[in-house]
Amino acid sequence: MSDVAQPLLSARNVKVHLRVHGRIVKAVDGVDLDVLPGQCVGIVGESGSGKSTLGRAMTRLLPNVEIAELSGSVKFCGDDVLAMSSDTMRALRRHRGLSMVFQDPLSYLNPTLRIERQMAESLRHLPDRRAVQAKSVELLQQVGLADAERVLGLYPHELSGGMRQRVLIAMALAPDPQILVADEPTTALDATVQYQVIQTLRRLNQERNLAMLIITHDLGMVAELCDQVYVMHGGKIVEAADVFTLFEAPKHDYTASLLAAARRLHQTKALGGLA
Repeated sequence: MSDVAQPLLSARNVKVHLRVHGRIVKAVDGVDLDVLPGQCVGIVGESGSGKSTLGRAMTRLLPNVEIAELSGSVKFCGDDVLAMSSDTMRALRRHRGLSMVFQDPLSYLNPTLRIERQMAESLRHLPDRRAVQAKSVELLQQVGLADAERVLGLYPHELSGGMRQRVLIAMALAPDPQILVADEPTTALDATVQYQVIQTLRRLNQERNLAMLIITHDLGMVAELCDQVYVMHGGKIVEAADVFTLFEAPKHDYTASLLAAARRLHQTKALGGLA
């Protein structure tokens, strides 16, 4: 037997072509990607590179747009996600499969329901209300919300942006997934809260051996979290490497330009802090 770990999630030649205003947009155009058990993988690229569309395709949560072509294979534990029925896919999300965290919590949390009700929706497999309450508190504490019982009684607008993002992560953890896909999980958060969310994800990856696919334009987040990185540009993967190699010796000009831009931004912020 081979000692090489088999991918938990594996994409091969994935294409997502969209029809927009009568023309074809090749949002994802022939992508290969692997996530091993317990591994944290980053997909990085600028806005419009196709990274979020790829993440949504791999979880079968594509937005309501006209799709001209959806092809290739996305295998989770050997089963092709793109070929599954809707019922099988829903069951996969609900029972130890894959979960997704989106970048805008206010768009995915119901403003009219307390957090307790929304957590309960993710815990319908539990036998009774007492079990749901206990598990909700446990999950919120796992994502760093110490005052979990108070949080359960609040509405989304009563929480800070960082707290809302961590509630979404807690809800994604409810089915005990094997892989968490996070799409720009720190967008629109201030630097301190970004750091807190990144540390939460790092701890979950380590303590639960939870595989992660992090979709981001933030190279700092990639450096903090990821083992393997895929750089995406124009719907294609232009470079794939372990995180140390990517930062120390990028091979593609686009990767080098991203790293240079990130360094300039960091230097500008540092100078601004000294003013």
